[in-house]
Amino acid sequence: MNKAVFWLSLLSATSFSVVTQADPKKFYANPTLQAENPSAYAVSDVNQAWLEQAHKKREQDAKAVFEALKANTELFKQLQAWETLSFEERMALLPQVFEIECRTMGITPPELVINNTLYPKRAVNFVFDVRSPGSGLVYLNPKLLKEMDVYAPLAFLLHETRHAYQFQLAYSETSILAQGYKSAFETQSNLKGASFSDFLTLLNEYEAFQFGNHVLELLTDGTFESPMMGTFASQFGNAGQLKIDLVKLHERKENSSLLEKYNRAANVQYKLRYPNQ
Repeated sequence: MNKAVFWLSLLSATSFSVVTQADPKKFYANPTLQAENPSAYAVSDVNQAWLEQAHKKREQDAKAVFEALKANTELFKQLQAWETLSFEERMALLPQVFEIECRTMGITPPELVINNTLYPKRAVNFVFDVRSPGSGLVYLNPKLLKEMDVYAPLAFLLHETRHAYQFQLAYSETSILAQGYKSAFETQSNLKGASFSDFLTLLNEYEAFQFGNHVLELLTDGTFESPMMGTFASQFGNAGQLKIDLVKLHERKENSSLLEKYNRAANVQYKLRYPNQ
């Protein structure tokens, strides 16, 4: 195969877990790296309009997916009892959730592969090709997911399937949202030397984590909490509010860039990841 294929991947259960060796350069957003393509990142000052539209679309779609899941009475009952189910029972529900998410978002379903063999060292993937855009492929590895948080299979299914929506939009429209996603996917396909925050504030990662977290907030009545699922700009805290709201942060009258404001606000998450520093 002569075409380039790239992955949106979380390599293992430790990728977003608490680590003990602090290195600020590997955590905070890097202004030099992001300046190479500012349109690809959520903490760029050029993306205020994108952020406002993306927040509205995410809220709309997360609520729509939740309502569609709720309409399937038996599935919804099992989802609400998620923590009491066995791992095998949880995994068995994922194809139904996948079908409902794809249908609700109005996308061509990407290929869904759930096995331990396609990418044995990867817990999850969204496989995409920027040279020949298609519907994509969502991959989940049960063996590795079983080692992770109880909600990881559901959270990552929602997240990776959201990437399919983003990718298909990026190459079918010229809207602000589509242009942002296209920039993010193309930047990500060649990204090197990215920090934790650089990778996770790419527009596609930022929004997919936010979307998946929002759906789980609704499914769990606001009790869902997982440090794996993105930066605090994609996670929800008390009363369903983003822990770091980039739209509101951008509006603050401070003599600094959004990236600088984000890095200051992200210090709380940095301390949680490196508690011994």
